[in-house]
Amino acid sequence: MRALIAVLLFLFTIPPALASVRAGVSVSDLTNPYFITMVRSIRDEMHHIFGPESTLLVRSSAYDIPRQIRHLEEFAAEGVDVIFLVASDEQEIGPAVASITHSGVPVIAIDVRAKNATATVTTDNRQAGAIACLGLAEALKGKGNVLIINGPQVSSVIERVDGCTHSLSAFPEITLLDKSLDGTASVEGGLESMAYALQAFGPIDGIFAINDRTALGAEQAISQAGANTKIMSVDGSPEARGALLNRRKPWLGTATQFPDKMSREAVSVARTLLEGEPLPQRVILIPTKLMLSENAASFSSW
Repeated sequence: MRALIAVLLFLFTIPPALASVRAGVSVSDLTNPYFITMVRSIRDEMHHIFGPESTLLVRSSAYDIPRQIRHLEEFAAEGVDVIFLVASDEQEIGPAVASITHSGVPVIAIDVRAKNATATVTTDNRQAGAIACLGLAEALKGKGNVLIINGPQVSSVIERVDGCTHSLSAFPEITLLDKSLDGTASVEGGLESMAYALQAFGPIDGIFAINDRTALGAEQAISQAGANTKIMSVDGSPEARGALLNRRKPWLGTATQFPDKMSREAVSVARTLLEGEPLPQRVILIPTKLMLSENAASFSSW
């Protein structure tokens, strides 16, 4: 009886219009644990805030803009109340987002920015790149050859690289060899880019990879070549945490992201919008922290 009363009280706290919210989410890559965690957290938070009858339609864009535009069109045809979007390209997705928002459906950009989005919830990516590359420079004692393995040109990646180069610029004895190699945000791309760089540039003292999957691929190339190259990255993924806990030789650290926190914040924003209330702010930045071997045990896995 108490359980039934608790459920009834919970349901009566949800406005009738929000009792069966229908949402869509389009993320970049559903083989990436980061986005898997994000989708799961959005679904769980929707059930918590809007009730168990709420539903979430899930799509993966594979960084393909035409495909993602089709996702938005499909969500609109399904009559969703709100869309959560990890944009494949901040600018190119803009007209499709504008069309959706003009129809009265809010679009909440998550992880990366999207032109014309109603609101944005993302990691403070400049901070992530800055603290990662400051840590890298300090570990190299302020001198050496450093490489940035870049990735898809979405806002999160661009901002991480900006933050990194800003930190490295404070160390005149550090040479930035290149920042244009595209590791495609994948293990395979990181391996290919790092293998090429070791041949093209010779000794490389440290790398900044734009995400942990890129870094894991780079680690393979470093190990195969027997190189003495240090790795700094962004994500705080379970795999990177494991590498740091086990003190695997190339790894220095990773600037953590919190996809579960980001997702909960995005659903909270959705509730505010669906209730017709004004947003206190339209861009919410989630602070990051640097995970190292010394403190990795204090971080929770996604």
